[in-house]
Amino acid sequence: MALLVMKFGGSLTADAKKLSRVAQVIAAESLAWDQLVVVVSAMAGVTDALRRALDLAETQNPGGYRRVIALMRERHQTMIEELFSASGIRQQLLDVLDRQLFEVMNVCDQAVRARTAPPRERDAAMACGEQIMGHILTALVRQEGLMAARVEAESLIITDESHQNANPLTDLIDERVERLLRPVLEAKITPIVPGFVGATRKGAITTLGRGGSDYTATLLAAALRAEEVWLWTNVDGIMSTDPAWVPGARVIPALSYQEVEELAYFGTRVLHPDAIEPLIPRGIPLRVRNPDNLDHAGTVIQAEANDPEVILKAVSAVDGLLLTLNGQPLEMGTFLAQVGHIVKQSARGPVIALQSHQHTTLVFVVPTSEGPSASTRLSAQLAVALPKWEVKPVKVIAAFGPGASQNVNLRVPVLATATGTGNRRLFAVSPNDAKEAVRQIHKLTESSAVISARQVYPQIRRD
Repeated sequence: MALLVMKFGGSLTADAKKLSRVAQVIAAESLAWDQLVVVVSAMAGVTDALRRALDLAETQNPGGYRRVIALMRERHQTMIEELFSASGIRQQLLDVLDRQLFEVMNVCDQAVRARTAPPRERDAAMACGEQIMGHILTALVRQEGLMAARVEAESLIITDESHQNANPLTDLIDERVERLLRPVLEAKITPIVPGFVGATRKGAITTLGRGGSDYTATLLAAALRAEEVWLWTNVDGIMSTDPAWVPGARVIPALSYQEVEELAYFGTRVLHPDAIEPLIPRGIPLRVRNPDNLDHAGTVIQAEANDPEVILKAVSAVDGLLLTLNGQPLEMGTFLAQVGHIVKQSARGPVIALQSHQHTTLVFVVPTSEGPSASTRLSAQLAVALPKWEVKPVKVIAAFGPGASQNVNLRVPVLATATGTGNRRLFAVSPNDAKEAVRQIHKLTESSAVISARQVYPQIRRD
């Protein structure tokens, strides 16, 4: 039985027109595959709006969070009214919407009184975007004539109690999927599962962190032993670099699991950083596609994606911190423990470490999820905590591909560089020089004609 898991991101649930396209794709793929599982994200911008509402509640701004919640209701109500003509379905969905947003309002009201929204309560509120969209998409797919059922993610995705960024418990997930999800598929019903959301063993709602719907899809695919996972988004695939920086950026036809993990680590917003892990033991391919350009094969991610014709596959840029100490050696392990205590989860590394008798240079990565000001904020914290060190924000440029280890003569000052495993080369440059550095390195991809010329189209494998 050929089984496909598909996930639709927030950019595709932003309005009624886009969601109608999602329903059309689901209906079409249900004819091509024996079994289909759909994972859906919240409406575009809703998760950030929920976070903003909770932050406003913590700062004693009830008027602010009530306006945010009212706007969310208005956006969802408009979508519901445009998609559904039957008054009964409309009212059912509006009742769901009001019930979910009442829960958000209740958490915010409690946060005003307590002056804080604890992680557990935050998760209960943050899950509402996906839960609402799960109801809307299920009703829409049924309206298209497909047998579909909403399946609560919290009944399947069992996690530990690390609220806001929970860790899935795969053994329990496998058991729940076999017991609760497999019978739905065997009954020829397409399950619609909200992404991003899980629950502890005791039933408390948890969330999987930014991009967590990707993780939901791959966890379900691994448990079900799916043939493939398709992540649908508003671009044709994973790009060779940020097209906002380099207009000539192109879709990469194939990447390995390791390459995608590295790209995610070094700043490319490809998918949830842990989403690949469930697929590796079973070798399940993952494909990134665009529902508005079905003639394009997208990017396939699989165990191996070696191509001797490709000099360079991708270039990424991520915020980082450069630490420099002159005049004295140090014991690296003790120092890194000290730095780790200061930055906690806000920085990773070191990704570049250079040490001589009189000079030590370290470069850390600041994850994109920490926000645009995190690098500057951490730099100030470290400057106070480590007065003997020079600390400053940088951009870490990462080049990936067989040719990444070649000498690259950048026409901008390079503060530190290193060659890593997996055909990777790193450069630390001033933030002001980052865009020019990316453009110069990206030119190496232009000789890799395979990136623009070759496409590997999906093939359904049947027993």
